[in-house]
Parts: sequence; C-alpha cells; structure tokens
Amino acid sequence: MHNELFWSGYFRRMFQPHLERTLQVLETRLLPTFDDIEAEAKAIEEKAYADLMSLPLDPDMTDESMLAEAAFEAGYDHYSGMDTVRQALINAFAPLLYHTWEQQLIAFHRKEVLGPKEENDNRLLQVKVLQKRLMDAGLDIRRLQSWSTLEELKLVANTVKHADGESADRLKTARPDLFQINRARGVNLTTPAYPRRVYYPMSGEDLYLTLTDLREYGHAAIAFWDEFADALA
Repeated sequence: MHNELFWSGYFRRMFQPHLERTLQVLETRLLPTFDDIEAEAKAIEEKAYADLMSLPLDPDMTDESMLAEAAFEAGYDHYSGMDTVRQALINAFAPLLYHTWEQQLIAFHRKEVLGPKEENDNRLLQVKVLQKRLMDAGLDIRRLQSWSTLEELKLVANTVKHADGESADRLKTARPDLFQINRARGVNLTTPAYPRRVYYPMSGEDLYLTLTDLREYGHAAIAFWDEFADALA
C-alpha cells in the first residue's frame, strides 16, 4: 500500500462518521416515532367504542361486551400493525449497515488496491478479491477483531433480504435466538426444537433484531476502520 496515511484519515473522516450518523438517525429520529403507539391504540379503541355506542341500536339486542371487544380489536390491530412496522424498520437497517460498510470497503479496494485497468472490471469488485490481494501483501483482514461480527451481520443482512436460504440456515445455527418472536420484548426464551421458517423478515416477521443488535453490528463496522487503518500502517 502506498497511501496508508491518507486512508487512515479518510476512514476516520468519512467512513466512520457516516456509519455513526446512520445508527444515530435510527435511534433518535426514526424509532421514537413509535413511542406513542400504545396511546394511539387506546385512543382508537375509545373512539371505536364511542362510535359504536352512538349507533341507533336496539338495547334489547345489543351486547355491550361485544361492542367493547370490537373496539379493543380495532385498537389492537393498530398497535400490532405499527409494532410490526417498527420491527421491519429495525430489520431493514441490518442490510443498510452491512452494505454501507461493504461499499466503503469496495471503494478502498477500487481506489487503492486495483490497478487503473482493473478498477472498472465488475468481476473484481468483490470483498473476496480484496481479501486475496491483501493476503498476498501479508494482511489477513479476517484476523481483525471486528471481522466475525461483520460476518454475522452479512448473514443477517442476507436473511432480511432473501428470507430462507443458505444464509438463514447458517444464522439459525449461529444465532437461533434471533428467530424467536418475543426476544425484542425482553421475554426469557428457550431455543425451539425445530428451525423457524423465515418468510417475511423485511415485513417485521420471522426475524427479530433489536436495537441492541444493531448497535453491536454498527459498532463493529465502525471499529473495523480503526483496526484496518492500524493494520495498513
């Protein structure tokens, strides 16, 4: 490598702040919009009940408990639907984090490692090509402390995008807890005796990441650039 000092500054000036802001936006701007969904559901329930009670109903034929149940279902549908969207948003940030980091790494690969005639060869724009080039130069990025977490993030990102498949199978073995429906609610869990099928992770179902998970993955992506800069030096 010929530009270690340049890249060290670039990683810390450009790559890391973008990843940090991505996490910050999720935590402080997007997720707080879901803080009031329980109150919203209660308001919907109360309005639905009031609307039903205002109808010209025959008192001898009307069961108020049934009206209350219908109103409750209206509120619950809102809460459940919004909670699923919240989970979908958290899940969707896994591929966002991974592919942001991956594109940063490929940008370094194109600008620093590949030659001018190689830089636009799509066949070479792969992390595994960079790994081999760096390995030939005596640097194994798989030995960096953050690498194993980023490999897990890759499996998570692929599972979110594609549902069941090879990545999901590997993730079920490595992190079966991520597929348990109540983990995001802090409920004590036991590992299911069967592999959970994954159909709709991008819709907030079947895969249940938490903000804590995303912080861990995001911090690994950020830490990678410090570790990589040190390794290049």
